[in-house]
Amino acid sequence: MKNKVFVYSALAILFMLSSCRNIVQKFDQYLHKSYQRNDFVDQKVQLGDHELFYYDNKREDAPVLLFVHGFGGDGKISWRDQAKDFSKDHRVIIPDILWFGDSKSSSTPQLKTQVDAIHQLIDHLALKNVHLVGISYGGFISLGYAQTHQEKLASLTIVDSPGVHFSDEELQAFCEKVGVEEVADAFLPTNSEEVKRMMEFSFRKAPPLTSGIREQIIGIYLSKNPDEQRKMLEELPKNRNQFEVLNITVPVLILWGEDDDIFLIKDAVELQKQLDAQLEIIPKAGHALPAEQPKAFNEALRNFIEAI
Repeated sequence: MKNKVFVYSALAILFMLSSCRNIVQKFDQYLHKSYQRNDFVDQKVQLGDHELFYYDNKREDAPVLLFVHGFGGDGKISWRDQAKDFSKDHRVIIPDILWFGDSKSSSTPQLKTQVDAIHQLIDHLALKNVHLVGISYGGFISLGYAQTHQEKLASLTIVDSPGVHFSDEELQAFCEKVGVEEVADAFLPTNSEEVKRMMEFSFRKAPPLTSGIREQIIGIYLSKNPDEQRKMLEELPKNRNQFEVLNITVPVLILWGEDDDIFLIKDAVELQKQLDAQLEIIPKAGHALPAEQPKAFNEALRNFIEAI
């Protein structure tokens, strides 16, 4: 569904220091330059129907980490803390998934298309022994990829993403809790108050952004391609059948925010049993786990990878 890894404290600082009318756009430019300072290059490549944008630090002879984000941002904002930490000793690749950030496609907006785009990118870069990490909707993409192309993987890490283990009843209960009729209404905000609502159910403690900043986030990090994104969310439950049987033999880590209000811990436990995976529940974090507890998240991921 979503991962809102927004660096809100930095946004607030920039807001105070600048008179720029669109401070979020200025922050986005700052964030892009921070990747460049950490030796990342940004690239855009046409792969069949897909135009994919990604960051790559191109570190040779290093383990490969590929991070797949979810709803609520693009690659660079979703994995900022992870990019900086792991780029020191890993080749780190961070794409924008289709219809987010600067990636798009002429194919049908659906999970299968997203899996194909990741497959095309990994083939294009001739990657092998990839440590694949996906959060929320990106977790569904990563599971789908591992299901069909696990020979390319060294490991799989799923973050706050339940696979088959979420029911229509859970989705309905979530909609009632946040006050929307459909799941897509919760994840495709159209005004400042709806952005606030999205932050409140995504974070254990929502960052205090002004109404103006929340309004500016729309169209830069949120709801940039609302028609395609809505189709993706409406189509997602139809994919549950494909995750009922998962013959994934590479090592699997499941990381979960203890206070996730979107997907429940019981879903994580069921996925752990299904995949015979290692499960770590990280306290003081909601659905936006990598942003709320980056140190604990990075430590758990690093320990898992180094033990393989």
